[in-house]
Amino acid sequence: MKFFLFLALIIAIVIIIFTFQNHSDVALIFFGQEVSWPIPVILAIPFFVGTIAGMVLIVPVWLKKGRAVKSQKKQILELEEKLLNISEQLKEEETEKVLIEGESPQDTSQKDEF
Repeated sequence: MKFFLFLALIIAIVIIIFTFQNHSDVALIFFGQEVSWPIPVILAIPFFVGTIAGMVLIVPVWLKKGRAVKSQKKQILELEEKLLNISEQLKEEETEKVLIEGESPQDTSQKDEF
């Protein structure tokens, strides 16, 4: 993580240096319209358009994954609750079985150890 932050800082510094060193205007002709803007502005426009397009494409995926994770967490909680209930039922059945057979719960635990 620190490496990527360091890399982003280096890239930002290079972009800032590029911006200050290349402030001359460039003429562009697009659909018959001539526009004269500085080089950094002309390079920044497609960058920001691409960034926005990427975000528009990835946000629905993030939302879908978030809903899936929320659903799975809910399912995990339900399954854990079912497991706890089944475990309690088994303990109750074992206790009833021991009481019906006439042995105390301590006697059965000692038998299980050997």
